[in-house]
Amino acid sequence: MLATSGDLVEMRLRDDATEWKALVERLEARRVLDIGSGLDGLPEEGEYDLIVAPNDPFAGILEDGARAAAIAKVRGLLARDGLLVIEGLYVPPQEDAVASAPDGLVRERKLADGSVEREVWAALGEHQYEICTNGSSPVRVRAWHCGETALRESDARIAGGLDERDFDPWGDRLIAVVPGWS
Repeated sequence: MLATSGDLVEMRLRDDATEWKALVERLEARRVLDIGSGLDGLPEEGEYDLIVAPNDPFAGILEDGARAAAIAKVRGLLARDGLLVIEGLYVPPQEDAVASAPDGLVRERKLADGSVEREVWAALGEHQYEICTNGSSPVRVRAWHCGETALRESDARIAGGLDERDFDPWGDRLIAVVPGWS
């Protein structure tokens, strides 16, 4: 989704849409690209003030080099002073410990239609997890961590929220703020 300062970014199915809109306003971003739905639809070129990545479109990239290459590709679309803001999939140590247990970590949430979505997370090591949703086939994802090579190589700042508050490793949110090329 492309937005201008007059059209605030609208995130579908998100509880924190107001927080993302406030980020766009705070940064006075005029050219915004939302890549939260995935990396497949990336434009070939562009110059964006802000690229937002809610719902971690990088979670399915399991290898360090591939993750670094994907961030570099997205970074190539940023204006000189632009920012890429990633809401990273993050699993705090206490939840990783539960996910490492034989029964795994169970997360449930009620959907708008009243049904319950049940996910079972099994830790595979190296910040990777296998997730089964409502008994479906497992999906493998990789969570971000503070020492992530791709973040370090891209000079990312790690925060605990979109307001850039300090990252709390025991919290449940990791926001990576990646600057454009200088």
